[in-house]
Amino acid sequence: MSRLQRDAFSGPTTTVARRLLGCWLCHRVGDQIVRGRIVEVEAYTDDAASHAARGKRTRRNAVMFGLPGVAYVYFTYGMHHCFNVVTETTDVPGAVLIRGLDGIPGAAGPARLCRTLGLSTRDTGRDLVTDPHLWIERHRRRRGERVIRTQRIGIRVATDLPWRYYLLGSSGVSKRDRRAEGGPRDTAASPARTAPRARSA
Repeated sequence: MSRLQRDAFSGPTTTVARRLLGCWLCHRVGDQIVRGRIVEVEAYTDDAASHAARGKRTRRNAVMFGLPGVAYVYFTYGMHHCFNVVTETTDVPGAVLIRGLDGIPGAAGPARLCRTLGLSTRDTGRDLVTDPHLWIERHRRRRGERVIRTQRIGIRVATDLPWRYYLLGSSGVSKRDRRAEGGPRDTAASPARTAPRARSA
């Protein structure tokens, strides 16, 4: 196992989002480890669709301003949990929503993903760098595997920002964008060998 370390999370949110594609999200439940390959993500910073819009802090979103690499799980529509990974640096809000996993049946979509891995709001604040039961494993994407960049979904504002990324052909993708799939390759999505420096606050 090669667990992602702090520097992998402490960068610009869109960069971290692309970096997480192809990695494995792992949750130990009892004697079993449930593992799924991350194939769809969305980036949120202080944009209008974010819980930290305009830099506003609340009890709910406080973890987004904290240590990168920490889990942020929120409850929405009175029935669904959504799992996020905090990014950026302390006091700079950012998080990547994990939307879909391969390798686990029924993990296409953030709510299904949380149900499958047994994640809920009680997991907010868990450190993916040090937690013995919840972590992300480093893994290189397959040669020739294409990253699609498109607009985020399930939101009503800031819908123009192309901050959703997914791996073409993956069964864990919740919704495909065939127009984006027919466009140019997202060359910025190539995995970096080293993590870039985080933006300053």
